[in-house]
Amino acid sequence: MKTTNKNILVFILLLCCVSLGAQPNFKPDLAKSLKVGDTFIAPKAVLSMRGDGKAIDWKKLEEKVILLDFFDSFCASCIKIMPKLQKLQEQYGDKIKVITVTWQDRQTMEKLFATNGYLKEHQVNLPVIYNDSYLKGLFPHQGVPHEVLLYKGKVQAITSSEFITQQNLLQLYNVGKIDLPLKDDYGKADLFHKTDLNAEKLKAGVMISGYQNGIPFQAWEFVQDTVTGQYKSSSYNNSLLASLRALANKAKINTSIYMPRKERVILNVKDTGIYDDFERKGFESWLINNGFCYERYDQFKRSDSAQARVILEDFRNFFGINVFETKCKIKTLVLKSCSPAKGPRVMAPKITRINTSEALVLSLDYSEKFPPAKDKVNYRGTIELNPFDTLDQLNGQLVYYGIKAEIGMEEMDVLVIEESK
Repeated sequence: MKTTNKNILVFILLLCCVSLGAQPNFKPDLAKSLKVGDTFIAPKAVLSMRGDGKAIDWKKLEEKVILLDFFDSFCASCIKIMPKLQKLQEQYGDKIKVITVTWQDRQTMEKLFATNGYLKEHQVNLPVIYNDSYLKGLFPHQGVPHEVLLYKGKVQAITSSEFITQQNLLQLYNVGKIDLPLKDDYGKADLFHKTDLNAEKLKAGVMISGYQNGIPFQAWEFVQDTVTGQYKSSSYNNSLLASLRALANKAKINTSIYMPRKERVILNVKDTGIYDDFERKGFESWLINNGFCYERYDQFKRSDSAQARVILEDFRNFFGINVFETKCKIKTLVLKSCSPAKGPRVMAPKITRINTSEALVLSLDYSEKFPPAKDKVNYRGTIELNPFDTLDQLNGQLVYYGIKAEIGMEEMDVLVIEESK
């Protein structure tokens, strides 16, 4: 399969004459937001804690690369990257200044750093600006972590945490500028209006491109376009695997699989690396080279399932990709009958109640802790479970219901993504 990167492929029919027909209550003023290259307007005062305890002197910091790391206590990935930021600060403190920024209050922050074992283990002690609204107003975002690089009084980058690396920070310090992928959570994707085509002449068409900088990810969406009046199907900066799985689900191709897990998808393709970041080297970096954007305009509305089938046909016609369901033996977690245990159980304060073994299979699949599950018990009662992480912990509880979970090879419904030869 050949992919298109950056440039837009247009498969379009034109009518030449006339047309035939994260923070609660935060509402950003996008007109006041800063862009890359703008002069940074430092706040007159901020509420800060931790770090060296000193007040932040923005003027003195202009000779250093300033990283504003926006986060909140709900964000696991924000917490995960803090040791990396701490290490960068310790190694290159003469060249950079890491400042974390949150909209949350001091009490919430004190609790976070007092109780989070991961942060204490890694001795994270970066300065925190709390109760912030000013900086978020300059750099509005909907998802965190959200990273802003400042240098010499200018906004140098607004990007994702994946691109905050030693190499990039030192390049900015030494060269004075850097070009990083833009993270713009309010960016508007519109392939059609990036062309020279006239909206009034649009009758129908399909546009496909590679990754578009500054455009947030968007899953499949089917809506009526307010500009053209056509019915628009679109997805932006998505992976092929995620897109095709979602389309198969919408198209009801995989009638026995609600949303097929990756383990239940068979890729008969030349290069699996263009379908998903299987090597886990960094999804954002992978997406820049392999992500795609898609728009389709139709004159009439179809049901979601019918529209998904039409789009899958586009993938077949343009790229030779076929998607279908079949059966195959795969590694499976099988629920089998066993002799039930007797006696009292010790229950945790918080338990999960699941009605039937069929519902348990769905729950296990959703957690993705084990291989795809298959029910051979058909247990119709309520199952109460304490939290568990291992198969032994799960089986130690299922035995009270006469159920045992074993890993083996079973024939399962799978989704096949296949390239034409």
